Amino acid sequence: MKKRISCLLMCVLTAVGSVPAYALSQESNVTFTVGGMKLAGDMTAVNIDGKNYLPMRAIFEMLGGEVDWNSDSSTAKADIDTMRVIINADDMMATVNGEDTDLDIRRINGSIYLPVRLLGETLGFRVNWDPETRNIDIMRADSDYVLLDTNIGVDEDTRVLTFEEAKALAEKKNSNIKNIQDSIDYMKEARDTLGRTMVAVDAAYGTISAMLIDTVQQADTALAVEMQLQTNIETGVELARNMKNIDIQTSLTKVNEQMIKDGLEIALVSQITAIKGSEIQMQLLEQSIAIGAEGVENTRLKNELGYASDVELKKAELAQEELEKNRDLLEESIKNQKEALNMSLGLPASEKIYIVYDAQVKDYSDFNLEKFIAKQKLTAPSIKVLQGNVDIAEYAMRTNPALINESKKSVRNSLNTAARALDDGKESLEKNIRSTYHNIQQLALKDKQLKLDVEQAVTDYNSAVVSYNAGLATAFTVKQARLGVLNAEKALEDNKLSYIMLTATFDKPYLLGASK
Repeated sequence: MKKRISCLLMCVLTAVGSVPAYALSQESNVTFTVGGMKLAGDMTAVNIDGKNYLPMRAIFEMLGGEVDWNSDSSTAKADIDTMRVIINADDMMATVNGEDTDLDIRRINGSIYLPVRLLGETLGFRVNWDPETRNIDIMRADSDYVLLDTNIGVDEDTRVLTFEEAKALAEKKNSNIKNIQDSIDYMKEARDTLGRTMVAVDAAYGTISAMLIDTVQQADTALAVEMQLQTNIETGVELARNMKNIDIQTSLTKVNEQMIKDGLEIALVSQITAIKGSEIQMQLLEQSIAIGAEGVENTRLKNELGYASDVELKKAELAQEELEKNRDLLEESIKNQKEALNMSLGLPASEKIYIVYDAQVKDYSDFNLEKFIAKQKLTAPSIKVLQGNVDIAEYAMRTNPALINESKKSVRNSLNTAARALDDGKESLEKNIRSTYHNIQQLALKDKQLKLDVEQAVTDYNSAVVSYNAGLATAFTVKQARLGVLNAEKALEDNKLSYIMLTATFDKPYLLGASK
């Protein structure tokens, strides 16, 4: 969602004369922050009849949202994350997500204030009170970020899918799964046919055996019957081998089907996280462009006054052009990413969709890596496929008597090759698991450092606000410091997305590159 807060809401509500202005009972010594960030202007909470009230505009502006004013109905509509608040400027009543709500709205010195308690109970913000500093901190209920919006906007034209629904669409679209289903059906029919043939061969064996007894005194006839019996035995053995092979192949085909489905799931996670990463990159770019434009104007003014050279001005303009070019390229990239996602789900490229994917950041602090590796060497689908190849070769060895016209050496070589491939597969699987686990640990360590970077960026921002409120810094300095917080939050979220993608694959380690 683009963070666009209009000051129109305050301007309109301030101009509505039918709304009474409440006089302050007393000036509160309670300060407030939004996610630990101070507000420019040295704002404090106000107290009316023992209740602390906070300015609505300041909170919504810091957390981000969209505000529209309807002059016909004298209402202001504010959207923040998944919440919509509509305030009637005539009677100061409000609705939250379509339900009438008594927010105890006050107009104080021309601005709209909301009570702290209702910010938490009704609007769902997290409200933290620090009795030592007498500060109220406001935060989104579903996010640890102040400036970064990690929720992709959903409107009435957007088709919302659960992750399971998206997986089902991807599986339905995938031709490999369709081919595997056809193969399973074919092998089932083939096995049924072999079964019927086996019954006929068994019946023929009885008939031929009886004939051999009857002709035992006739040498020529007995020899012919014995040859017929030998052929019958060979046919029976071959049928048995074919049926066993079909059973193993059917089992392996089902394993392959699961591997394809798991691969589709990981691909879907990859697409979702990639789009989300691009969306948050766009937020940073838009803010950078806005501040960059102001910086260019400042440099141009300095140039006119003789405090900046033409070269400095040209560099600022080129940097701004580069930012705008990057934004255009990113917009096209996001469009292509979304079209590719739709294509993988079998949906029209232009259809707007949103996939609900609430990935949990897993904690591997108590993880038993050796136990996990040992289990995966037995149960991983890729290993099952390789083990199945060994089973087929071993069965061929057991059913290779001299009466079958087949080279024992060739069968033995096939078994040795399958066994070596199994050993190589296990070795490769273990190597990939260990390497990925190491990368997960590195990302976890990086997460701690990036959280410290966010804290430092907030500290730097607050210092800039204090200087601004004291007349020692410009508003542009505050905006730059604010951009620093957004940049730090983006880096933290990027690392989180990488962690989620890596752990999702780690749960299915055979997709890490093990031999199949």
